[in-house]
Amino acid sequence: MSEELFTAIKQHDTAQVKALLTRGADPNEPQQEWPGLLPMQVAIHALADGGELDVLLALLEHGADVNAWDSERDRTPLLEAVCENQLEAVELLLNAGAEPNVRSSEGDTPLRACAEVGNVVMASLLLRAGATRTINDWGGLTGCTALGIAISRLDLPMMRLLLDAGADPEATDDDRQPTRDRLPPRDESDSQTWDAALELLGGTKGRNP
Repeated sequence: MSEELFTAIKQHDTAQVKALLTRGADPNEPQQEWPGLLPMQVAIHALADGGELDVLLALLEHGADVNAWDSERDRTPLLEAVCENQLEAVELLLNAGAEPNVRSSEGDTPLRACAEVGNVVMASLLLRAGATRTINDWGGLTGCTALGIAISRLDLPMMRLLLDAGADPEATDDDRQPTRDRLPPRDESDSQTWDAALELLGGTKGRNP
């Protein structure tokens, strides 16, 4: 019945998903093939091309673990929703008790992933749900903190939000350098945006004059 459930989710057949769950389909059984995604994660992917939030609600109502990891321990449903930039799904999962401070095997956290997609509204939701506990954690492929990612992108709204929430520009990343040093060189950036970013960071240039 597991394969039937995944097929129904991918086909956006909400009625069939609900019927299968009622008949005993396991909402926590991952796919057999790599990377072993959970039904919740597949449902989140389906949102991008017409899937319904009702599928996520149905999975939760039938016992889906909102904090379960996929087979590779790469992402929880919340991490999946953040990486896919699915704001409504993120809000739904947080309301259902999703942990905003999880850390994947690669060192990714929801807040860091959110800085990558640049969604300030989503970041606000995560912070209100308690993501401040990992606000200065670094990890992932870039080895940055969430603030470091925002700085490197010159994402001023995200920088303001994170700094106001307590992000520390002196916190070190995986290079053992202060987060503020992720500021790109001024001559490779829009000068007004760069100057505004520097002002937000308190005016210290670090390694990037």
